Amino acid sequence: MMRTGTLDRDGITIHYYDVGPRDAGLTVVYAHGFNIAAAEYKLQVEAISGVRQILVDVRGHGKTGYADPSLLTIDAAADDIAAVLRHLGIDDPLITVGHSLGGPISLSLMRRHRFNWVGSVQISSTVDPFTARGLPRLLGGGFGRSLGWFVDRLPHAAEGIRRLVTDMIAPILARWFYFRPVPWSLITFHARMIKATPLATYRGFFDDLQTHSERGAAAVLATIPGYILVGDRDNVAPVSQSAELAAIWPGAYFQILPESGHMPPLDAPGAVTAAIERVIALARG
Repeated sequence: MMRTGTLDRDGITIHYYDVGPRDAGLTVVYAHGFNIAAAEYKLQVEAISGVRQILVDVRGHGKTGYADPSLLTIDAAADDIAAVLRHLGIDDPLITVGHSLGGPISLSLMRRHRFNWVGSVQISSTVDPFTARGLPRLLGGGFGRSLGWFVDRLPHAAEGIRRLVTDMIAPILARWFYFRPVPWSLITFHARMIKATPLATYRGFFDDLQTHSERGAAAVLATIPGYILVGDRDNVAPVSQSAELAAIWPGAYFQILPESGHMPPLDAPGAVTAAIERVIALARG
């Protein structure tokens, strides 16, 4: 059974989802990727039982929706999740799961908030700025600066153009993330999340994508077990990004997923679910 709720922070109504028994004694908290939503983990949430699972549509995404670009940072998104955990009174041992941008969000959460962290699964994640490697490097150049100028000066026109363009090409953009056969229903599901993301979200996270580092999370990572998963065909957060994470987290299992791109929760769901279940087993001893 899924319970839903909202929490107001910084004038933003944060939407969250609460699944599983409240008295499970162990909670898994998920941080989703950029320009998608908590629903990306639907296959894992459906497959895993016996634990409580908390998912949050962080600011600028999913049902939480639009937020002023000035309020969009990785640390602020992590604070949204921490606020939900405190709002729900969760003091169980906690496992984090972070995918793509949710990787550094979950690392920031563990680094900056004192909960009982007992494990983590990092998927297509990074400890260095996202624009350091892979296709996100384009955001650090003229394209990113032009996008920022357009959104800052003509926000309504920019959003109208985004809606028009994404209506036409979102399924194509979504399909670009996959290198193995996946059901068309998953492509269109992914496309709907892309289409729902306001252009202000891209503008707001732009600076952090260029500068935010989570190398400071090494101290908390040294105390917990976990998994690092990355697709061998990921051109957004390539294998080299995850290798840097593995270098500061030598206790984690590092698994490269064959023929997987940037969306392992959808294109390699069994591997992601298995990694989460293994960390659950490790946490329970």
